[in-house]
Formats: sequence, C-alpha cells, structure tokens
Amino acid sequence: MNRTRLIGRAAFLGVLITPLGLYVTAGPAEAATTTYYVSPSGSDDNAGTSPGSPLRTLQKAADRTLPGDTVSIMGGTYNETAEGRSLLLITRSGTATQPITYQAYPGSKPVLRPVTSWDGINVLGASYIKVTGLEIAGNAPRLTLDAAEHHALSDDARYNTNCLTVRRDKQDGPIPHDVEIAGNDFHGCPGGGISAIDADGVTVRDNRVHDNSWYTHYATSGISVLRALDASPGDPQTYKIRITGNTVYGNQTKVKWSQCDCYSDGNGIIIDTNKEKPAGTGDDYQGRTLVADNVVFDNGGSGIHAFKSQHVDIVNNTAYQNSASPHLKYANIFGAHSRDVRILNNIAAARPGLPTNSNSQNQDVTYDYNLYSDGTAPQTTGPHDQTADPKFLNPTTDPATADFRLRPGSPALGTGTPFAAVPRDITGATRTPGQAYDRGAYASTAAAGATAGTPSGSASGPVAKPAASTTTTPAGTNRDAGAVPGIPSSSPTPNAEGLLAQTGFTPAPVIGAAATLAGGIAVLVVFRRRRPAASHGRTRR
Repeated sequence: MNRTRLIGRAAFLGVLITPLGLYVTAGPAEAATTTYYVSPSGSDDNAGTSPGSPLRTLQKAADRTLPGDTVSIMGGTYNETAEGRSLLLITRSGTATQPITYQAYPGSKPVLRPVTSWDGINVLGASYIKVTGLEIAGNAPRLTLDAAEHHALSDDARYNTNCLTVRRDKQDGPIPHDVEIAGNDFHGCPGGGISAIDADGVTVRDNRVHDNSWYTHYATSGISVLRALDASPGDPQTYKIRITGNTVYGNQTKVKWSQCDCYSDGNGIIIDTNKEKPAGTGDDYQGRTLVADNVVFDNGGSGIHAFKSQHVDIVNNTAYQNSASPHLKYANIFGAHSRDVRILNNIAAARPGLPTNSNSQNQDVTYDYNLYSDGTAPQTTGPHDQTADPKFLNPTTDPATADFRLRPGSPALGTGTPFAAVPRDITGATRTPGQAYDRGAYASTAAAGATAGTPSGSASGPVAKPAASTTTTPAGTNRDAGAVPGIPSSSPTPNAEGLLAQTGFTPAPVIGAAATLAGGIAVLVVFRRRRPAASHGRTRR
C-alpha cells in the first residue's frame, strides 16, 4: 500500500514542563493519503491502490477510506451486490482539511445503477465528504405505474430507490455536515434525486437531476433539504446550505403519498421544515440557505419553494412550466408557512391557469425584482416585480432543445438587483459587480454594452450540463461563508440589496423607500403533512 501511516495517525506532541505549566511545542501532523481505484473488471482481492489493480466494488473501497483519501471510480456500470443494500454506503468521515472524495476517474463516465436498493449512494452520518462527476441511473424506466401503485404500501425498495441521500444514522446520532455533491447526473430513481435529511452544511451544485420520484409512495422531490439541523452554531447571517447551479426537470410523484393518501411534492427544489419541527426532531435551524442560479422546469410540483422554513434566499433562478402533475396546482417559485425568506431576481413562467407565486401564511417573506409570465397574476408582488414575456431563446419542456437564455430586448436584462452571494451564473459566467443583474439563472453581456442577450458563459448545450471536473470547493468553506448580502450585523432582520417589498403578516425593516405590502393568506393551499417518523432509514422526502 502506497501510504505512510504515522503512529497513531498523528505526530508526537512535544511537551515541556515549565513553571507556568505545560507548553505544547508541536501540533498533530496530517497523515499521508491514498487513492483507491475501482473498476467493474477489478477484484476485491486487489490492493486497489493503482489503476492497474483496481478493486471491484465501491463498498470495498469506501470501507478502507481514511481522512484525505480519494475513491477514483473507473468507467463502466456498477450494480448493487445485495438486495436492499445501498450500492455505496458512506459511513467514514473526513476532516475539515482532509475530506474523503468519491469521484470519476479522469476521462471516465462511471454509471451507478441501483435496482433493488433504498439508495444509490447513502451518506449515513458521515461528514466532510465529496461526491463528484458520477452518474446514477435508476431503474424507473423499467417500472410501470400500475405495478408501483400495486406495491405502494409494501415498502418494496425497487419502487422507492433514491439516487443519493445524506442523513443521520440514528435520531440521536452525529449530524452529517460538510457534504458536497457536485457535477453529477442523477436520473431515473423511483424515489428522490438528492435528499438531505437532518443534515447541515450541505452543498449541492452544478448537478443535473431529472426524471426522479415517479413511483415512490413517499413524497420526494428532485432536490430536497428536510429538517436541517445545526451541527455547529447557526447564524442567520451566514450561509451553511447552498443549492446552486443545478438543472432540475421531469421530477414528479405519480403515486399517492401513503401518509395522507394524496398527491404531494415532486418538486424541483424544496427547503422543507427547518422550523416548527415535529417533536424530537431538533430545534429550528439557525443557519442560512442559498438557492441560486438553478434552472428548474417541467417538475410535477413546484419549481422551487420553501415550506415551513426560515432564513432562506431564493435568488436568480429560472423556473418554467412546473406543476406538471395533473393532480397539483403548485406555484413556480414561492414560500409557504415560512419566515425570513427573500425571493429575488427570479424568472417564473407558469403553465396556463396556474399560479406563478404564492404568499401562503408567510411572515417576513420578501418578493422583489422577479419577472413573472403566463399563468395567473402573481398573488403578491414587490415594487420592482414585473409581469412580461421573458423572451427565452427556446422555451420548451423538451430537455434536448430547451434554452432559457435571454433574447435581445428581454425585460429581464439588466433589471435585477446586485446580490454579492451570487457572483456567477449557472454557466460560471461572472455577473458584473456593482451593476444591475439580469434576472434568472443566466447572465449576459448586455449590461456592459454588448449585443443584448449574448450569454457571457460558455455553456455547450441548450441547458447547462454538469461539469465533469473533479475540482471542487474545499469542504468546510460552505460553513464559513461570511456575512450575507444586505444583512447588517447589528440587524436581526435580513434586508436585501436594493429597494425591496416585504410581504407576509409581520412588517420588517427595508432599505430606503421600499414599499411594505400587506400580506395575507394565498388562495393556493399547499397540501403538506407531517412527515412519518424514520423507520430503518425509510422516511423519504
């Protein structure tokens, strides 16, 4: 094995005895790290420490990892080895300076194919983990709705498989934190796409998450954060959870949720129940969550929304024709039963006759600088919200041809408000500091005087695709993001940059001469229920 182990995995501490007591002369040193290689043609009898002698199973590599290690996954298809078991179960943690990384071998496109397991990847109580450059292809295309409805109450894993889940091992177990999921393609899982339950410090960025949640009897979504917990002291002025740069479409629940015998969820992205939690599930989450630069379209439920949550910013997203389920009438982007939520610089284009936004029993929820089109009139608006055709290049629910960049003359060009926490768009293009932002997930060079609507990014296709790069933001940085834009350190109530409107039941301070709108209960009623208690890890969102 090409690893040099330090005695006790740490250097000896030099200690001097002085009249003042003990003096430590040296700190612990970091141990050497190992890269493990895995290939469908490998063998678990191999050392696995070189591409020429790879291991056969992902689990064998995962069970050997120590902080700082990397599991490099070579091309091919990986199937689970035991019914009901996760294809990859991650229980070993890294550290703040030495995360454990699971990544595609350079130049390879590995495919994980869970069929009879509860999760493709299950990060169970582990922290400082990175997952990047992988494809998880679930078994939903091989299932039928009739069979799923027949097995709805049987808890058959085949109809409930999640692509990736981050969660605690036990209700009183360690809270998983500092988990980064970046540049992956997760699709076809009968359960949720990416779910983080009872976790903290999760970053989900630059992924493609689509066509999940079809056949589960749990209320799952494309990307969901359920009952977030503070693993470290939370601060509403500091982002700890980030959902950015993702393309999310075609997620829909086609089977009734067994908890209420009703259709629910199948959202693109949901921040769910981080306040007013059921007894025994932890205190209200105090960290802040950023949902930005995502493109969400043709999902069965909402495009993006916060439900029973607080300290959430939903900024510079593009949502198109969500609420595709014939059983639901969710808005495109909104907050419900939430407080301290800012919804800014978004584009929300609804289906005909369906709501673009909602203000259902909110407190201190701000809508402003958004652009709405189609659907019914917005139920609440800020002074800079507009209703107009955004002039997308090719608005369609066909992912092969959809293009939500902006044409010349779009009312979204240069009419947003600067927001320092969102310096780039979904393609990685830099938004011009100090200048008015474009609304939506795509930035353009129009504000700088170039041809209006010309994207400043380098996306190679009509909708942004996950990057194959294994270069990721160091784990831990998402938990020390600094002050949130527009939130003075002396003010307990967040204010956005620019002139904003405050909606909801309780007025809160706003910058400058912003109007304060009287709130109320929206016409839209979002049918949500208390989640079932976890049982053998089978509670799904």
